[in-house]
Amino acid sequence: MKILMQKQCLTDNCYNIIKQLAKKQQFLANVNRYIEDANKNGAADAEMTWKTIEYDEQKHADMLHDLLASQVQNNKF
Repeated sequence: MKILMQKQCLTDNCYNIIKQLAKKQQFLANVNRYIEDANKNGAADAEMTWKTIEYDEQKHADMLHDLLASQVQNNKF
């Protein structure tokens, strides 16, 4: 039996970038609920922590987005 190898549509690197970008975006879509819950419970320290994490995750999502765009532009996708 002959097995034909098919070229990967995505490199491991591009897959990893897309996967992590999706995870960051999923977190960012939900973090406002965490911030609101902390606020409702009067937990200023938790609210501040969630806001700090949100800022960091947004920065990381932006970095991954730029990296993905660079990969596409350089035909490394």
